[in-house]
Amino acid sequence: MRDSTLQRSALTCALLSALFAPWGAQAAAADQPDQADQAPAGAEAAQAAAARKPTEIDKVTVTGSRIKRAEIEGPAPVFTITAAQIEKEGFNTVYDALTTLTEAMGTVESDIAWGQHTVNASPLNLRNMGPGRSLLLINGRRVVDYPLPYQGKSNFANYNNIPTAIVERIEVLASGASAIYGSDAVAGVINVILKKDFQGDQVKVRGGTSTRGGRDAIDLSWAGGRSGDNWSVTYALQYFKREALPAGEREFMDSDFDAPPQSLNPQDRKVGILPSVGIRMFNADTGVRMAPPPGACDQFNGEFFLQNRRTYNRNTNTISNTGSQCGQSAVFQHWTLRNGSEDRSGYVYANYDFENGMQGWATLGVWSSRGTNMTFMPAWSSNGSYFDSGVGANLDLVRYFTPQEIGGAENGYTHSDELSWDLSAGLRGKFGERFDWDFSIGRAEYRVDEKFPAILTAEADRYFLGANRDRIDQGRLWNPISPQDYASITTRGKNRAESWLSSANFIVSGDLFEGWAGPIGFAGQLEAAKQGYSLAPDPKTLGDNRLYDQTANIDLGSGTRNHYAAGVEFKIPLLKSLTASVAGRYDKYDAVSGDAASTYNAGLEWRPFSNLLVRGTYATSFRAPDMHFVYATPSTSVADQTDYLSCLRAGQQGNCTWDAGFKVEDADISRQGTPDLKYETGSSWTAGFVWDIADGLSVSTDYWRIELEDEIDDVGANDVLLDEAYCLTGKTPTGETRLSPPSADRCKLQLSRVTRGADPDGAGPLLGPVTEIRTGPINRAARNVEGIDASLKYRLNTQRWGDFSFGLNYTNLLKLETRTDDSEQMQEKRTGEPRSKFRGSVNWQRNKWNATVYADRVGSVPSVRFGGCREFADGYVPSSDNCVDNDTASPTYGQKTEKYWGRVGPAITWNVSAGYQITDNAKINVYVSNLFDEVNEDKDPYKKDFAFIADRIFSPVGREIALEYVFDFK
Repeated sequence: MRDSTLQRSALTCALLSALFAPWGAQAAAADQPDQADQAPAGAEAAQAAAARKPTEIDKVTVTGSRIKRAEIEGPAPVFTITAAQIEKEGFNTVYDALTTLTEAMGTVESDIAWGQHTVNASPLNLRNMGPGRSLLLINGRRVVDYPLPYQGKSNFANYNNIPTAIVERIEVLASGASAIYGSDAVAGVINVILKKDFQGDQVKVRGGTSTRGGRDAIDLSWAGGRSGDNWSVTYALQYFKREALPAGEREFMDSDFDAPPQSLNPQDRKVGILPSVGIRMFNADTGVRMAPPPGACDQFNGEFFLQNRRTYNRNTNTISNTGSQCGQSAVFQHWTLRNGSEDRSGYVYANYDFENGMQGWATLGVWSSRGTNMTFMPAWSSNGSYFDSGVGANLDLVRYFTPQEIGGAENGYTHSDELSWDLSAGLRGKFGERFDWDFSIGRAEYRVDEKFPAILTAEADRYFLGANRDRIDQGRLWNPISPQDYASITTRGKNRAESWLSSANFIVSGDLFEGWAGPIGFAGQLEAAKQGYSLAPDPKTLGDNRLYDQTANIDLGSGTRNHYAAGVEFKIPLLKSLTASVAGRYDKYDAVSGDAASTYNAGLEWRPFSNLLVRGTYATSFRAPDMHFVYATPSTSVADQTDYLSCLRAGQQGNCTWDAGFKVEDADISRQGTPDLKYETGSSWTAGFVWDIADGLSVSTDYWRIELEDEIDDVGANDVLLDEAYCLTGKTPTGETRLSPPSADRCKLQLSRVTRGADPDGAGPLLGPVTEIRTGPINRAARNVEGIDASLKYRLNTQRWGDFSFGLNYTNLLKLETRTDDSEQMQEKRTGEPRSKFRGSVNWQRNKWNATVYADRVGSVPSVRFGGCREFADGYVPSSDNCVDNDTASPTYGQKTEKYWGRVGPAITWNVSAGYQITDNAKINVYVSNLFDEVNEDKDPYKKDFAFIADRIFSPVGREIALEYVFDFK
């Protein structure tokens, strides 16, 4: 322990010495304010620099380095999207634009997903590394995590709460950058630069809709700024509303009847067997539905129809009538294909130049939003069968409600009311003539109040079944109820989630001294932060005596942790044409197993000619365990499992099945956090070139590879029982050898997660029945990705036809390997993802006119039955791995069928826009997104489940049009 302490102290002292070296060398303050921070960056900086003399080039900070530089291109590729580009390419929001990045190839949970956890949040998945492994910065500062965990597991940043009115540009670095920015920068960094030094005022009014119906949108913004001799202020207000899009607006995907013909069994199509229910009274004693009264199903404004239910027995080739019910005519018509949102945002940035050369600044951003989504309409059920004294039988009841009964479909929506704010302030100045310093502090908070419709169990049971819950009131079951009666048996539940982040940051940068080939650039950083989160589900949905249920998963957890970091960076000219960059950083988080994360990177820039840059980088990276991975509070469910330990103890290896007597019935399963998780660790390589072929023509190509070890993933109940059996017996249920047996620490953890009762034969507790299994995350997985990026930029200026600019970006995913456990070998998963992505645009400007044509292409994805069995001639699809039908009376019994390798896509979208400058102050713009109305109506031919299209790459929205008016106040 003493040695490790000394090592940590030595490292800390070394970092601090390097960081504070400029203090001793340059103690005097400068007499004039630093102008470099006022300089433009990204594409604007390149244009500004070109207009100056070489001796007047200002240095700027580019994402991926804290050292200011004159060259925009560095050792790692950085892609820039400007606010003007977002507008001209036809995107409504920042997130809409970011999803088209070729680096963002990984798919994420869509709005259509069942039980979606994040109604009003939009994650981004760079390089297929997962939403939480890319870092979002605002003006170079880390943002607070979204309070709700992604898919109920991990934290991520919300890219949906960045208003377009305040954005100047977005810089994207898609490779490891933890040595500069710390945790999460495994796949890259997205740095959103907000407006500063804005002069005058600009008002924008934009309205749009979808030509297929629905999805109306309105966008109102006001951005402006004022300045004096030693101060400036920039401000913006924005209101944005976009309607939710229910499936009823898309007739090709609002019902089970819309499923592709190939996805349904021919007998199902023949007799009309579809899994639909609206109102059902099922006799559990006879297995037959009890018929609705005549005309009952016709009373609900077309929502229900009289459905005769049938079942088909393939073994006997017979069809059985199982009675009738009121089936839903359009099962999914109220399900939101795209969530709605109503956003209000405000932003202000101000700075002040002091007489001593320092500059003070402060910024505040506030975002308030209501997101809306919906799956099925609210429903009541008897929660299984009960004995009905009136009918004299055991009944199982289901009763869906209609929009007319609940007072409008909107009353069935889940609302996510969100409020986030970010306040930061700082001082910056100079040490002498060579070193800049910047100190800042900030506080950010994010709160989500999720309000969902809920059926009050006791009141609804009393309404339909009477005071004793034993006699159905068929008049109330089969006839519409009033909105007032519905209100008496329902409520709105409320879940709350909060997260917060407090931080302080100090950066110093400049030239240490003149080297043999140029000045040695330096940057140092100290950082301290405290973050926390809290999940507070509605208490009335918890416990055995809960008042009502909610359809989404219930997540519990809360905690806080501290974070400290120190880092240094050097830029070293080795030759006039060769420059090296190196950086190192030390990060320490509370509640993480191990000491700290030390990361480094190195890069080379070689400029053999003035128009050619050859570059390469190597970087290590890490990700601290998510707060929810560490602090999740147990939430319990019940499920049947297999007792592998009892099977192996009984000498039944190879026969560990439920039928053999090794079934654990109704075991309590609880998921909880794991306090001693390790850091996820990664590394990345890039190598490529940038070639300015001619005036206005530039191309670049970069190879990249990212590797991740100790990836954190949940271990399910079955995995816990498998590990328990192996740790205690050294055997597997199948007799196969485990490639990587669990470590002693993992065995200790997994054994602690199983609770067993005493053995009935007195042999001790180890052979007793399983009573509880505790699951949760561990460091066990890994993934590797690699690919190629390519880009082209071209400008053409003509006297007669105007000015043109072209931009193309392309990414090809060469490899995607993953494993879900350290006992497995890496498996190639590239086939399961889009393998290429392209985006390109052409912009034209002449006098008062401008126009842009934009296109993007996302590569194909596998059909849902990709690699599965094709159907036989009679439509039957076997489920066995060898595609042989062994157990039915199909005419093709015993014959083999091929595997199906179909893919769906690619998805190609075209956007166009045009603008006209009416006066010096006024302009009008027209936008058409998805010009050719591509929605993939042909569908995935085997996707039986909603939403019937390949929604990973296709959007059901279709063509959208918008008109915008812009007015500048001079």
